[in-house]
Amino acid sequence: MSDPRPETPLRIARLSLPLVFAAMTLTAAPLAAQQLEPRTFPLRDVKSYSLTSPSMGVTYDISIGLPAGYQADPTRKYPTLILTDGNQTFPIALDAARSLASQGNIADLILVSIGSPYEEGDDTWTRRRIYEFSPPDWARTDKFGQGVSGFCQRFHSAEGRCTGGAPKFLNFITTELLPKVASAYRVDLDQLGLFGLSAGGFFAAWTIFQPNTPFKKYIISSPAMAYGDGDGYRQEERYAADHKDLNAGIYLASGSLEMSDPMLEGIGQIVSGMIRLSAALSGRGYPSLKLVTEIHPGLGHSDGASTTLNRGLRVLYAK
Repeated sequence: MSDPRPETPLRIARLSLPLVFAAMTLTAAPLAAQQLEPRTFPLRDVKSYSLTSPSMGVTYDISIGLPAGYQADPTRKYPTLILTDGNQTFPIALDAARSLASQGNIADLILVSIGSPYEEGDDTWTRRRIYEFSPPDWARTDKFGQGVSGFCQRFHSAEGRCTGGAPKFLNFITTELLPKVASAYRVDLDQLGLFGLSAGGFFAAWTIFQPNTPFKKYIISSPAMAYGDGDGYRQEERYAADHKDLNAGIYLASGSLEMSDPMLEGIGQIVSGMIRLSAALSGRGYPSLKLVTEIHPGLGHSDGASTTLNRGLRVLYAK
């Protein structure tokens, strides 16, 4: 029985497609097997450097993430956020800053990360961060200090370089790193921020009260306030004795799961120490201080850091 439907152009085309694909299958030459070719991961507008510090006697990995519109206006300067533990935190911060800026939630900003070279290994990273993020004049006779001394022995810290490097590390940032970065990129030195996690969070909290701090904004994730056997609180008290104002934006956060951690909270005072610091600052009545403190439900020490970065950027860099 014949098909009564007319042979329209569209119907003819539909009937012809299977024949075309069949012919292609029969005549097309098979593709040659390909190999994976090594290449650098393509990160747009990211520059990475090595920088040897005369004062610290070590080499740092420095990575700089530029905002999407950086090349469009050669006169514009940008707020800049310095990241400690840079090799670990830079990818998280870069994704957060660019995503939020592209959606119009925050201002465009430059990211500058400070890290220890990957090729030197995790032991070097551990040694250096304990030294660089910890305050001087710490006898380490307290329970947390004894644990830190054990880490220094385990990871073979050099004599005199277990703890106490925070003043030198801050000086490296202010007198060595920032001048070099500002000479090469359009950094607004009046709008500098600092991010730190755990021991780096303590360093950021400690830096708030130093007379040579260049920072106006601080994003602090799960600060290990037991460093220095209470030195962070003493720094806050000394500052309050001589100052009537604190012109800074501070975002403090930790994860709710850290509250029951016997090491992080039980010895490191991460959640209780953060709340104690926040309470002290809240009670000072500083007219220029913007302080926000949060606990992220259902998150811990590491996974809370990405949420802290996203929330901190929203709070302190909102348009």
